[in-house]
Amino acid sequence: MASGYGAFGGVGRCYKFWVKLKECMADPPDIKLCKPIGEDYIECLHHRKEFTRLNQIEEQRRHLEANGEDVGKGPPH
Repeated sequence: MASGYGAFGGVGRCYKFWVKLKECMADPPDIKLCKPIGEDYIECLHHRKEFTRLNQIEEQRRHLEANGEDVGKGPPH
């Protein structure tokens, strides 16, 4: 990650978060201020919060469909 290059060239998608975290941890590191930046970096790498939210939405949709409610197909495009 320290190189900043993405898998297909150019800047990696999470590199900007890494730079912010590195700057925050420079001298002297303040863990309370750096923790949210670190969480953003980890989320960028792994998408855990995003996938958790998508799973919750899908579970709610299935629940509504099982109860016979119309869930639609999402917003019109």
